Amino acid sequence: MPAAPLPRTESARLAMLESLGILDTPPEQDYDDIVAIAAGMCGTPRAVISLVDAERQWFKARIGMDDPQLPRTVAFCAHAILRPDEPLVVPDATRDPRFADNPLVTDGDLRFYAGMPLVAGGQPMGTVCVVDTRPRELEPAQESALRALSRQASRLMDLRRLATLLDIERREREWIAAELARDDRSDEPLLDPLTGLPGTRALLAMLDEALIEGAGRRRDVQLALVEMDGRDTLEQLYGAVERDRALRSVASLLRSGDGLLGRLARTGDAFAAVLAMPPAQASAQCELVRTLAAGDAAALPVSLSVGLAPACEGEDARAWFARASQALAQAREAGGDRIVVA
Repeated sequence: MPAAPLPRTESARLAMLESLGILDTPPEQDYDDIVAIAAGMCGTPRAVISLVDAERQWFKARIGMDDPQLPRTVAFCAHAILRPDEPLVVPDATRDPRFADNPLVTDGDLRFYAGMPLVAGGQPMGTVCVVDTRPRELEPAQESALRALSRQASRLMDLRRLATLLDIERREREWIAAELARDDRSDEPLLDPLTGLPGTRALLAMLDEALIEGAGRRRDVQLALVEMDGRDTLEQLYGAVERDRALRSVASLLRSGDGLLGRLARTGDAFAAVLAMPPAQASAQCELVRTLAAGDAAALPVSLSVGLAPACEGEDARAWFARASQALAQAREAGGDRIVVA
């Protein structure tokens, strides 16, 4: 049985999937409705919304399937995500050399498969697919319906990220408004003049708030410190104007829809993000922006070093920041362009 080759953007794809925070989440009516409509429109006994991670395909919603996941090695959907713009239709799996000896066919009753890839954050995440126990064809109207349902599921996943971003932006605006209202005439600027991000003063307040919220709700919270490698070399080669342009571009990337889903600040030479999420999801988000940065920043040769530290019980904001700073220093000392976890 030939295994599906990996997509060309597999590393970024997996990072985006992990960053969505959707894997292994409970059922949701919106997704359940989509598979119900898919099965009804296509007249199949089985329909699923599948998400393909490194080792498995996991079903966010399913009809007619007992198992919540299957190994990626047997997943028809692993083949479907290779061509994100078109459906994969297998009229008779017993006659298709890619699937004829697949255990789902030889040891099971899968005969017909049609899957339309889901695309979130510009990457193929999985599929909306329908399965039947007899060979058949997909009618044009059914293909159109499958495409429409895939678009809807993709939008739901993109909206998941957007809702998080909007909440982060709201909290940032509220904090800035409150600080401006205080007017304590602090010598330290509220916002970083180069990027417009909140500065060190804001970051310390964010860390204190995150520690209180994390302890109260028993939530995982991570601090990521992100630094652009080779700033001095960049300035020597291109000048301070280009260095600052690259820094602003990295800041834009971090706060974009593909960036870090956390409250952002700039402190010293580093960008900081307070990420209210488990360690694996935070690492995936950092990996995603590290990968994207190489092609960003006005096509200059930019790479990122990242220090990542989880909040620890009984620790104050300065100790937490110190651990993240130490991890960032280790990333730089190891040559940069990497993530080190404290």
